Amino acid sequence: MTNGQFHFGAMQTPKLIPSVDHPGPGRPREFDIDEAVRDAIEVFRQHGYHGTSVQDLTEGTGLARGSLYKAFHDKRSLFLAALDHYTAASLQRVGDSLAQPGPARAAIRNALMGYARRAAAAKGQQGCLVTAAAMEMMPEDVEVSALITRMFRRIQDLFAAAVIRGQASGEIPRHYDERAIARVLLCTVQGLRVLGKTGPSESETAEVVDLTLRILD
Repeated sequence: MTNGQFHFGAMQTPKLIPSVDHPGPGRPREFDIDEAVRDAIEVFRQHGYHGTSVQDLTEGTGLARGSLYKAFHDKRSLFLAALDHYTAASLQRVGDSLAQPGPARAAIRNALMGYARRAAAAKGQQGCLVTAAAMEMMPEDVEVSALITRMFRRIQDLFAAAVIRGQASGEIPRHYDERAIARVLLCTVQGLRVLGKTGPSESETAEVVDLTLRILD
């Protein structure tokens, strides 16, 4: 334990490969790396990176300290694995929403409403791992900054592509700058995640979406 933080071992980039727990004599007990990462996401969402202890992670994942050491080496490696998993899942979700067939404007609304519903749900008060990491660790942490910056750029790319599709179909005025609109939509997404911490109703978050979409008129 150093300055309120712990280390499993030397800092290394996480290696997402199966690992084993050796509780004693007999056959090693395997565990699911992806499941451990998903459990760690919830722990980091609750406590933040700096506020998470080794005990929090062992309790949250149900794994012994030795098992976490073998798989991830240290808290930072586990956090980077959790952040990478979280961002990949988020990008997949918004990408799938925006790629749905039909009107582009409806696809954009559906994508935003996904965030609105999650913000209004019980888990919305836990906040977003990416938003929390951005506030806690950027710009000082270069790796975290690069990962989050790439995610935000990718979300903007996805929204911009949807806007272009809407312009081509005549749903959205052609004189609008698709990149500027994409930035506004990204700001709306992140604002909804922060708003979720306050426990809003779904009607309140849906109102945010509907007002935001007026920029497409």
